[in-house]
Amino acid sequence: MRKIWRWTQDNAGPITATLAVLGGFAAIIQFSVVRPMQQGFTAVNQRIDDQIRYIDQRFDDQDRSINQRFDAQDKYINQRFDAQDRSINQRFDAVNQRFDAVNQRFDAQDRRVEDLVRDVSELRKLNDRVIRNETRIDTLTEQLQTADAPAP
Repeated sequence: MRKIWRWTQDNAGPITATLAVLGGFAAIIQFSVVRPMQQGFTAVNQRIDDQIRYIDQRFDDQDRSINQRFDAQDKYINQRFDAQDRSINQRFDAVNQRFDAVNQRFDAQDRRVEDLVRDVSELRKLNDRVIRNETRIDTLTEQLQTADAPAP
């Protein structure tokens, strides 16, 4: 260990000079190669970021354009469906009105049939009374004929 220490003390000047030259080369390399490379990478990164922002802006513009077109299509389709709904509802309303008219006619026919049933029932009652009265008249006529006939 002492040997290394002594050798280092004896050669301190050349070691310092060598380190100074190496430091100078490092500085030269740093300023002439590494820094321009870093500046070039920074510029490339900046251009890439600018391109990405431009592409993002284009995509946003395309999205807005497409969304506007889709919104216009949705509006048009909804208008068409609303028009079809109105048309269909009008047709159904017309059919319902016809059914209502038919139902009113059927109700009127039902009332007429009920009236006829009631009238037929009354006629049957009258018919039964007429038959009973005719039977009584026949019986009375026979009794009168029997009473008027000469006795044998």
